Amino acid sequence: MKVLVIEPCYVNYGGYFRSFNICQALSKKGIKVDMLVSSNKNFQIRIKRREFNKNFTEYQLPRINIHPLLNGRLLRGVIAIFFGFIWRDYDIIHACVPTQLETNMPAFFLKLFGKKVVIDWDDYWIGTPIFKGHKWIIKYITFCEKKSPKFFENIVVVSDFLKNLAEKWGAKKVLKLINGINTEQFVLHSKEEGFKKLKLDPNKKYLLAFGNSYANDRALLLFKTFEKIYEIDSQVFLLFNFDPQKIIKEQRLENKINYKSLKNIINVGYIQPLDLGYYLGIAKATILLQGETEDEIACFPIRVGSYLNGESVVIMNDINSEVGNTLKKYDCAIIEKDIAVLAQKTVEFLNSSDLQKKLKENTKLIKNELSWSVLVVKLIDFYKNLIK
Repeated sequence: MKVLVIEPCYVNYGGYFRSFNICQALSKKGIKVDMLVSSNKNFQIRIKRREFNKNFTEYQLPRINIHPLLNGRLLRGVIAIFFGFIWRDYDIIHACVPTQLETNMPAFFLKLFGKKVVIDWDDYWIGTPIFKGHKWIIKYITFCEKKSPKFFENIVVVSDFLKNLAEKWGAKKVLKLINGINTEQFVLHSKEEGFKKLKLDPNKKYLLAFGNSYANDRALLLFKTFEKIYEIDSQVFLLFNFDPQKIIKEQRLENKINYKSLKNIINVGYIQPLDLGYYLGIAKATILLQGETEDEIACFPIRVGSYLNGESVVIMNDINSEVGNTLKKYDCAIIEKDIAVLAQKTVEFLNSSDLQKKLKENTKLIKNELSWSVLVVKLIDFYKNLIK
């Protein structure tokens, strides 16, 4: 079987990691996979080829970053059409994110000419508040997300929320495939190795928060929750991969934050992928807060797979999201709707070695059951049913 994956996110950002993990897992099952992605360079006009193994090749397509809405999307869409028709005789075209031009344009033409196209839907753009006030963008994303299920028929989704919508809007075949765990992403190091490498105080209690984005109330909720944790136990510290002062200014949170607790937030800056194992080795838990919006309920943040690969207990607020409901099943997280209660239970967890041991053992179980190597078997069966 030969599969072409079209991913609109640029290298090492957002949905790229979902596509990369899918491709890597497929290739290890003997399936030939080519992945088209955008370069992460602001100006790259050539196609860069990278081979990960004999079955998996990545092609970084040109990017001319003039503006977020003007960075070579049309050109990448045309190149994807060329790949789909000419490069190989692909059995499946797996096109990610129905709202992105470099995805939906080639997917549309390739389906018209008889290719088996699967749309991968991992975010609910209609449900996000970030486009508020942008009338034409809202019209465009609404059209794409509502019409794609019926036109393309074959949809892979990341949550029950999106599965229900895909079926409601006309999809014939729908597969739920959450973001799993790449068990080869990094090596988990011991506490001793972590404290030595990172030069942090082993006598302090650390929580860890990291990811590419803290929009949609994630930053505000993180700061407010940590503020309540700090009020209960001032010996708890938060390791964070962003400068909190910069985020507060950018998101205009100045009047919503208690600055006293910020002194216990340590800005560690960008965390190199191979260093994640050191940070997760020393952190008592990771923390993820989500706003109560439909896009948050519908998504499954990729960073959670990294948390779980590090065998980390996850602390999060309960908004009935896909990720929250998944973690509840395995009893490997502290999840509460009220952030004051969440903060109290977090401190209790940090001071209970028995509870830490119990939840950490459960993360080891989920690490195996939700690995990409296990989850991708369902995707392969989905493909096979399409090409019978």
